Amino acid sequence: MDYADFDAERRRIIRAWGTEITEPEQLAEAVRQLREQAATMTVPADQHRATRYLGTLDDLVAAASEPESPSIRQASDVLLKASAPEGTPAERQARAAAGVTEIARIAAEAPSVGERDAVLEMNETLVMIAGDRGGPGEPAARFASDPAMTPPGRIGPPAGAPASRSAGTGVPKQPIRDR
Repeated sequence: MDYADFDAERRRIIRAWGTEITEPEQLAEAVRQLREQAATMTVPADQHRATRYLGTLDDLVAAASEPESPSIRQASDVLLKASAPEGTPAERQARAAAGVTEIARIAAEAPSVGERDAVLEMNETLVMIAGDRGGPGEPAARFASDPAMTPPGRIGPPAGAPASRSAGTGVPKQPIRDR
């Protein structure tokens, strides 16, 4: 196997994950087969690059094998239903806005800040759908996790949700001067 063949197969596996390859065991088997084929490479530099990419694929297999948290699974279900393409543009926007609200509620109940942030990231697609008015000059996306992009009274993190980063001291840092 040469590196171009390895890279093409690696990309195929990544693209197939979630569509043609749906089970973690299938993914692990595809990576195992690719590893066997990569062992036949004769150029050391290509073997080294392939080994690095196989490590990344191993990480993907490990992540796929970990059980999903209930919050992530619930938010994924909401995202799937709320982003369905059926209906008029107004119906899709209303469904997306309701999905954003539900995902924000799920995020507020998440057991950790990291999980809450992961759930809130799912809102980005829905915010684009809900905010897409199609008019000139109207921004198509307002990301729920970015307070600077959230107009008052619109989509945003749930009220009372803990901050994902510390607020700091409120004292601006002094500039570094040459000594």
